Amino acid sequence: MKPRWTFLTMVVLLALALVACGAGAPATPATAGGDSAPTGAPAEPTSAPPAAASSMDIGAVDLCSLLPRTELASLAGGTPYEGEAPPGQSCLYTIDPGDGTAELYQLSISTPDLVQPLIDYVRQNEQAEWPEGIGDAAYIQPSAFGEGFDMVVLVEGAYGLSLGGPRSEVLEAAARLIVERLTK
Repeated sequence: MKPRWTFLTMVVLLALALVACGAGAPATPATAGGDSAPTGAPAEPTSAPPAAASSMDIGAVDLCSLLPRTELASLAGGTPYEGEAPPGQSCLYTIDPGDGTAELYQLSISTPDLVQPLIDYVRQNEQAEWPEGIGDAAYIQPSAFGEGFDMVVLVEGAYGLSLGGPRSEVLEAAARLIVERLTK
């Protein structure tokens, strides 16, 4: 199985790179053009708080240590392929699910202001499953580019997670563990 980069993965990784380089978040239509969104644009949800600085130091989170590859492999019912995962806010896991093939999972953590627009957009414009009990908001949906699933989790005022991989149940279990461990 060839690893594929989904659009969501590319957006999140690009945003993480910009944050790491010190670039600010891109302006939204509401802040770029004045006090209101352009005509015909979906209204902003009234329950969403304005983007605020994260209270968590995202740069200090070693996501790969927080959820080691052997543990993700166990969630997937398989074994990890050998390789060294560098510490950081993004991790790639290659897992043998038990049949000699390979499944690729990607996880990344970012500031909540990068994830909130994704949550808002999907809530207003797309079909998704909204699992309960994972952060303040979470959705999972089939990947827009090929097989697999994309999952996004928001913990308001703290962080956002982006997960991608071939099996939704593995993504959901991984997200629950990460949120639980970061809450402690």
